[in-house]
Amino acid sequence: MGPTRWPTWTTFITGPSHHHTSHNAHRQQQSSPAPPHHIDAMPATFPPPAPPSHGGGNGTGTLPPPMSSNESFSNFFESWIAEQSRDLEELRAAASAEPAAPEDDLRRLVDQVLGHYAQYYSTKAAAAADDVNMMFTSSWTSTTENLYLWCGGSRPTATIQLLYTKSAMQLQQQLPVFLDGGGLKDDLSDLSAAELKAADQLQHRTITREREIEETAASAQEALTSKTMVELAGGGGLDAGAMDREMQTKAEGMRRVLEMADGLRLETIREVVALLRPAQAVHFLLAAAELHLAVHDFGRRKDGHAGNAAAAAAPSV
Repeated sequence: MGPTRWPTWTTFITGPSHHHTSHNAHRQQQSSPAPPHHIDAMPATFPPPAPPSHGGGNGTGTLPPPMSSNESFSNFFESWIAEQSRDLEELRAAASAEPAAPEDDLRRLVDQVLGHYAQYYSTKAAAAADDVNMMFTSSWTSTTENLYLWCGGSRPTATIQLLYTKSAMQLQQQLPVFLDGGGLKDDLSDLSAAELKAADQLQHRTITREREIEETAASAQEALTSKTMVELAGGGGLDAGAMDREMQTKAEGMRRVLEMADGLRLETIREVVALLRPAQAVHFLLAAAELHLAVHDFGRRKDGHAGNAAAAAAPSV
């Protein structure tokens, strides 16, 4: 190991809580404002452009094209889960390959996976334009997954936290060999001081963006108590046409919240990948796919058991 790796080792040896500031601490002690290009409103085009580095391409992916009006997003989501399962197997094979796969092959795999993420969010945006309500009351995710949703999906800073967690775990696994004079594998155990600094800066920027989205969500939700809504409610909501028009306006505010949140989710995973070497990016995307699919599968099985129990307890007719 060269001298530049020692900050990484000394940082991780005491555990993940010492190598990055907690999410709450970041919220309480914000650093200097991020450059304007990090905190501007979401770009007009969706998905946002990828960062100019390995794994940052939009990718075409192999998922079906964005759904037509007669295809439900639920069906698309099932195809996305199947595609992510296939990506998972490819990522596992690349991460465990001996000898290591060429970097060009790893870059292509990373681009492929990111392309699938981009297509998922693009299709989700198209579905939300038709009916944003279902995106906040999704039937394709489990009750377990829904418990942890933030603005219609995962919290973007959780993506960065996953990087820290997996990095610390891999370093701990390799620490005995390292202390005996061996080298670290080309995975997340070997994050450099520069990579850790970039991740910390990304976390600060992402928290700032999350706050802005939360403020937008608060405004959209509080709009339900507007003068027009109160007047319509006072009439018993009997003017169905006026009520429908007003609720559509309110829903547009929540669609914008979802668009901003999904844009930040995609941007964050792209930026994490961009600060890593190709082999490290493979390990990170592998951890992300494993976590998502494991929680999804657990939640579906739990919901299935609860449904079976309820059916068995129901009185026969």
